[in-house]
This record gives sequence, structure tokens and C-alpha cells, in this order.
Amino acid sequence: MKTTTSMLCGVAMGCCMAASVAQAAFIQSMTIEEIGGASGGLGTSGLANGGGWGNWFTGDGTYMAPPAFFTSDGTDGALVMGTPQANGAFSSGFNWGGSNHFEFNTLKSAPSGTVTAGSMTLDLSGLVAEFTLGNTAFPSPPDPSTLVTSISMIDATHYFYTADWTHVFNDDVNDLNTLAILPGWNGSGLIMHFEGIATLEDRATVPEPGTAWLVGAVLLGMFGTHRRQPF
Repeated sequence: MKTTTSMLCGVAMGCCMAASVAQAAFIQSMTIEEIGGASGGLGTSGLANGGGWGNWFTGDGTYMAPPAFFTSDGTDGALVMGTPQANGAFSSGFNWGGSNHFEFNTLKSAPSGTVTAGSMTLDLSGLVAEFTLGNTAFPSPPDPSTLVTSISMIDATHYFYTADWTHVFNDDVNDLNTLAILPGWNGSGLIMHFEGIATLEDRATVPEPGTAWLVGAVLLGMFGTHRRQPF
């Protein structure tokens, strides 16, 4: 009886510990309803300066703010987690300055993301904006500590999200044909804003430390009762 009681106490303690650790739900895909919109979009951030999202800034810190960036034909594509995607797969691109058209891809590395306890974590390290007319690739991932996200639950598997960040170029702009680095861009950069709907994978969860606590607590309870058994 004591053995059973001790084991149940161990299980209960493990469950409490597991419950105290938030579970992370995988993001399956994300629509991009707006890229750099400053025209009544729901996303805002203190990173903006003097106008729209998708702001470009020069090496001396001068901002060149276009009126707004949108997916060019207003349609949404799905940014699929875990899958590298080519130009046109998840965004129809955007125009900067009226005539410069850029396309997005994630061919360098696939994105990933989770939602944990009301917070979103994103890995967009492979995001690249390509100026196809000029054959120039501009990396567009968030620099460390610049990614700011906000989410609002729609239902159990859908969240409205915004994501804002800054990237400063440093020997990473390259020619699409020769792959040569174009260092003349160093010190300049961009501020990006995405917003849309994030779809979770049917509440699939990432194993968290709570699982290990649960197993450990049960084993500890069993070990303790074994130690107390008379020889």
C-alpha cells in the first residue's frame, strides 16, 4: 500500500511539474497578407521610422521610406515551415520606389516556428529578397535581438500574427549570377514587417522539460519505495 501511495505521489508531482511547463505548438504555415504596410495595417512597432514598413536605410542611417509595400497582386501565399521555397511560392513579391520589383524566397534555409504560452518564435534566417532585374540578392533575416512578434488567437489552430525586424547588410549582398559579394551595400539595411495568419499543426506539441520531470518523478518515487523495503 505504501509503495502504491508513494508511486501515485510521484506521478502526481510529475504531472504538476509537467503542467507548469508550457507546451510549444509547431507552426505549419503562415500567410503573408501584408508586407511592410503602413496603410491601416494592424501591425505596429517602434522600429518604424518616418513611414512604411520595408523601410530601407543607408549606411549613414538615412531612411528611405516608401509609402507601403504589399504583395503585388494582393494575394496570399503560404510560407511553409520546414520547406525551402522559391520566388513566387509564398509571396507575389513587392515593389519599392514604384519600379523596383523584389521577390522573396527561403532557398538558403527553410523557416520554422512555434507558439508557446502566447508567444511566437520564428526562424527566418534563410529569407532572401531578390531584385531580379538587377540580379542582386539581399538577405532579409532578422538580426539578433531585433525580431518583435505579436499574436492574437483566432481559434485553436489559427493566430493572427505580426513580425517586425531589422537586418543590416555586412558582406552578405551578392550577385545572383556570379555569387560574388557586393560590399558596397555594407552598413545599409532594411526594416521588415510581415503580418497574416499562422496555422498550427493540430496542436502537435514539442516535448518540453515537463515530460522529463514527469518520468524522473515517477522513477524517483519508485526508487524511494524500493529503498524503504525491508531486507
